[in-house]
Amino acid sequence: MIWLFHKYPIGCHSWQQILTMSLAGSCVALHLRFLRCCGYCRLAGGDGYPPLLRWLHHAYRYFALALMTAYLLQQCVYAYQEQTDMDKLARVMFLLLCHVTSITKQIVFHVDAERIDEMITGLDDRLYNEVSEKQAQLLSTTCVRAARLVRVYTGTAFITCTLWIVFPILEYANGRPVDFPFWAGIDYNHSRIRFLLVLLYSYYATSLEGIANTTMDAFIATILYQCQTQLKILRMNIEILPDRARAIVKKEPNQKYEAVLWKLFIECLTHYKKITSTSKILQDIFGTVILIQFAIGGWTLCMAAYKLVSLNVLSIEFASITLFIMCIFIELLLFCYYGNEVKVEIIKSSYTFYAVLRQTK
Repeated sequence: MIWLFHKYPIGCHSWQQILTMSLAGSCVALHLRFLRCCGYCRLAGGDGYPPLLRWLHHAYRYFALALMTAYLLQQCVYAYQEQTDMDKLARVMFLLLCHVTSITKQIVFHVDAERIDEMITGLDDRLYNEVSEKQAQLLSTTCVRAARLVRVYTGTAFITCTLWIVFPILEYANGRPVDFPFWAGIDYNHSRIRFLLVLLYSYYATSLEGIANTTMDAFIATILYQCQTQLKILRMNIEILPDRARAIVKKEPNQKYEAVLWKLFIECLTHYKKITSTSKILQDIFGTVILIQFAIGGWTLCMAAYKLVSLNVLSIEFASITLFIMCIFIELLLFCYYGNEVKVEIIKSSYTFYAVLRQTK
């Protein structure tokens, strides 16, 4: 099995697809690698993977979903048991609410896998990748920044989850009772083996959820970022539309200027429709999930802030909660920022269209 995953890396497309991956499509390559390794996104289509590996990864995806569901239910039981203790309730609620939004997105990746694959494949479209050298640099910059975003964002989540296991280890080492914020069903304070098993289970579940959840947020934001970049490229093409038409007519004198200009205009319009189609698919797939995330995000921040004020500023738990709050702020900010940037670019493109049309009259 190790040989299979080494020869056919689940985090990427197949080797044939890697060699032909477009510049626009590569902006989500790292995101897909993380999501497939976490079992949230299915493998790419085509014949690049053997049936055994596809079956194993399919089973792994359902295992990840079952694990996250079980962990959420354990948190619900713990919250019910500790409903009279506000400190313990606040401790579990901000994690529980965060897991609700994560599982919601995870279910979407299962239910809408076909449309997600369609959206990813659409990034390899000719309209997105037939660009000039200057525009290719713009696409390269988008890929670099998207990869940096997902690395920093998931890294912050991973550090946060790691800090969360340091605190119970120190408590247990000092002989004090440890209380994990979920129902375990066993007494783990009087057995090292049980404590270790519960600790590893907690770390694996929270780390898996943290890395996958932040990657899904970065994935959605990167699709919006790619739409913004494509709108910039479109605007650049519109600005030089008359010059491109004259250059073609000069090179091919048998063609009429108006016909060439109209053909280039139709190409720009087709490019615009392709961009709006990508953004619409994204909205259709993740619109409801994002609404749920914003509805729950404020509640999560309140619970985390309530827990934060009762902690020692110099404690490890204070640092971990602070990082967690930063992650929640980022996930809400990402959609607002990149969504607004797309809207701004659409307005700029519309003005450019109008200005060029007036010049050509």
